[in-house]
Amino acid sequence: MDHSKAITIFEEIQARPYSLSLKSGNPCNNCYYKGVELLQKLGEIGYTVRGRGGVTYWDEAIFGKEILSLFPDDLMTTHFYTEIFLNDKWRIIDPSFQPSLEQYGLTIGSWENGKSCFPLTKIFTQEELHEYLKDWLDTDYQNDFFERGRPAWVALNQWFAGK
Repeated sequence: MDHSKAITIFEEIQARPYSLSLKSGNPCNNCYYKGVELLQKLGEIGYTVRGRGGVTYWDEAIFGKEILSLFPDDLMTTHFYTEIFLNDKWRIIDPSFQPSLEQYGLTIGSWENGKSCFPLTKIFTQEELHEYLKDWLDTDYQNDFFERGRPAWVALNQWFAGK
């Protein structure tokens, strides 16, 4: 099967510089929005895809203590990524980080390598992911998340913009 159209879609989404939302409902080029767009576009051309998620962390060796100290201890850091069903198995295709970020120690997903861009300490089952996403339907949860997390998101956006 020729996957050239799907690979082009993946690479176009992946090439967008990574950034984080600073307020609820503000689309950006983070793992969630890039992943959802990839799901939609690959689904439209006939691929079987699904969204996955899990618990992760920002690597201190890459981002530094100064940035990571801005994170509220009680906000869970999660990662959303795409899987595609090919050759009778599910495989990760994660467009989160653009390839130029590899030089800074970040993992870069590709069509071929099956790697998540973030280290995953727990992968949610589909049911756990649905339960987690339900939290995001609560406006108070969203407002609290973005208000308390904003200093960290701003610092990370500055880090990414400088790369």
